[in-house]
Amino acid sequence: MRETFVLPELKSLLDVSGANCDKVVIVSIVGKSPCNSMGLKVKSVGRVFTTGCKNDEELTIEGCYDEENQIIYLHLHSLLDTDLLIKHYKTLVERCNNERKCDDFLVINDEIKSGFARALLLLIHVSHIVILSHPGWTFDTNYIQYFKAVDNLSQKKLNKISEALKTVDGISPEWVANGRLCTPRFIFYFERCPKGVYNLKKVEHNLEDRIYHILKKTRIITSYGRSSQSLFAIPMNEEFVFISSEQSGIDKLGDAVRGLIQDCQPGGTMQVQAPFCSQPYSERHFLKFLQVHIKQARSSKGFNDMGSSSRHQLSPPAHFELPVLKQWVESTKIIYDVIMKKGLITSLCTDTRFSEQRCLKVLPLALARYQENLPPYYAHAEHDRRLSMALALFNAQARGPVFQQYVTKLRADCQAHWENGRQQCEAASMTGNPCKLPKHATEQEHMSGFVHKAICDCGRKIGPREDPYNAKQANYLFYQQIGRECVCSKLERISFPIFQPSIKEYKAATLKETEEALSVLSDRSSELTPENERGLVRQPSTTEYLPGMLTLSSPPGLLPVYSSWSLVCLGPSSLYSHNLGLSESHHPGFLNSTNYLLPWDVTVYSKAKMNWVNKYSTRGRRGRPAGASPQFSVKVFIGVEYECSSGHRFMLAAPDKILKATPGSIVKDTGHKIAESDMPLYYPCMCRASKLAQLMRLHVVTPKAPVHCTLDPKVQPAPGAPIFVSTLDRPTKLTQSAYWVMRLPFVYVADKEHYPQNLEAKLLQGVFGVTEIE
Repeated sequence: MRETFVLPELKSLLDVSGANCDKVVIVSIVGKSPCNSMGLKVKSVGRVFTTGCKNDEELTIEGCYDEENQIIYLHLHSLLDTDLLIKHYKTLVERCNNERKCDDFLVINDEIKSGFARALLLLIHVSHIVILSHPGWTFDTNYIQYFKAVDNLSQKKLNKISEALKTVDGISPEWVANGRLCTPRFIFYFERCPKGVYNLKKVEHNLEDRIYHILKKTRIITSYGRSSQSLFAIPMNEEFVFISSEQSGIDKLGDAVRGLIQDCQPGGTMQVQAPFCSQPYSERHFLKFLQVHIKQARSSKGFNDMGSSSRHQLSPPAHFELPVLKQWVESTKIIYDVIMKKGLITSLCTDTRFSEQRCLKVLPLALARYQENLPPYYAHAEHDRRLSMALALFNAQARGPVFQQYVTKLRADCQAHWENGRQQCEAASMTGNPCKLPKHATEQEHMSGFVHKAICDCGRKIGPREDPYNAKQANYLFYQQIGRECVCSKLERISFPIFQPSIKEYKAATLKETEEALSVLSDRSSELTPENERGLVRQPSTTEYLPGMLTLSSPPGLLPVYSSWSLVCLGPSSLYSHNLGLSESHHPGFLNSTNYLLPWDVTVYSKAKMNWVNKYSTRGRRGRPAGASPQFSVKVFIGVEYECSSGHRFMLAAPDKILKATPGSIVKDTGHKIAESDMPLYYPCMCRASKLAQLMRLHVVTPKAPVHCTLDPKVQPAPGAPIFVSTLDRPTKLTQSAYWVMRLPFVYVADKEHYPQNLEAKLLQGVFGVTEIE
């Protein structure tokens, strides 16, 4: 009869008859198994275990009690078994990614090795014979590391195990003192034999000598006496190496099926012998080999192995005893609880220890590289640049499975260093430049450190402009300040309507978008009704103001607090000479040969008396059809001026052409293209810096004829953006025989959005107009 179990669940063994009197021999099987072996090691013995590696645990000690022969077989299933490793591969990958935050298997391998070592120590403490199984025919020297780690752990756990065993009734004082039944004997089993070998016994003896030599050189065993403190022993007068000569691997599935059929033959169950294999013993059967050691264990003296792993010379004989089944069950549970606790065994974590020591050495160097020549405070881009330098150094010198963990730590340390009072504010100005001050409260003024050269309203003075952080500073306050240093404030102006409060506590109006997006407006958007485009929480227009700049989609009745536009009269039209252009003294900053306005001939159809028409007509009456309206032509000089941040100015002759006068100051272009086309809001400057110049002024020199020249600018700063205007009233009329300059906004800000530089921004056509004075 056989009874199977899984440690530490051993209650079923207490129900076996003879549990209080049967003295048992404990045989444990450890090691590795090849693929497609169901995790079973030492096939001739392993077939007594029915579960194989079907258990869902990563580490399992399966047991079977042969009641007839009073032998307990223990079989260790671990992730050193190939089938079990494949089964749990996905779980290990998830643990590696989620728990350890890395993708290196060596990190999880430390847990696998530590678990196997603890299970090996447990079996050494509860077994008489330990079979170390190898899937090949060579000794795996990796076990030397396990033996040393288990030996150290055994010395540390001995006192705890002895104290725990004192609670078990009936066990001997020697058992309590040593913490185990005996110094177990190790047997080495090899699953396959080398090809072309005729004398297998000689190979086994050679392998025994090699194993003994390795164990002795590594100080696992010595040739002096025995000691109860030894980890394990190998027999000096008995064979302890067995190489299986079974032909495996040809047809494993067929072998299994044939074995099953053979066991199911009539009378097959009568042939079953312990350990439950129907195959008869051959001359080279492992069970026959094993029985020699079991028989010796049952002898009166037990094992008498001279070659033990003792560190002491001339030590007394080691304790050996066969336990009663009940005592073994109780003591095994106690030892299991003491040894099988989760935790890494440091001496087995060779790869991770090397990696950690290397990373710990390189981490300060990488952090020092990050901190080298640091300014008092710096921007996120500088932080990223320095972090890249630190990571490059770390990548070049750090190695191993904990590399990613320390990369994360390096990132965190650099981030913490930057955030510890060294962050730059980085709030973007209206031109997109970050604030250079340390990180500060929102209400504190920003400063990017950029200073632009800018021109006043009339164009006569160039002054420094600090990078603006709001629309009022950009479009109003700067021009008020520079105007006090120029004649701008004394010149005749046409003011645009602004908000006039009737109470002290006025506020910005609350605007809300309708469900449908605002339409993309064209230059004919004045025909649309703003009420259909945007809703308004209504308040009297003298108590609430428009939060942004005026657009065609702004609600009626709401005006901005200040005007972002300016319209000044420089004086009479005689100030401009088309032969000389704009003088440098009155209009500084113009690039060479670009300081000219363009003549624009406009035909006016008049309702006036014929003498007025004759006076200003250039065509005369010849050829006019009978009954046609009287008409005359006037010449207006117009210009669209662009200005870059370096203070350079120039005029355009067409949407894609800079005005250039030929030698002799002759301008061949006319103003028709700029009057009848959409003009770009931004155009590349001719200066070496290759900056974008912005359309900032419209020049108009009006004629003496009885006409009104008008300005009606409409600016769309981006495709789909609202159209910005100076006023929602009809086009602004200019006085006769005068030189007028309209200054456009520097930035364009709607109620909720600021529009940065965009090469598709444009001044819509229809800006310039001429109408007869009624």
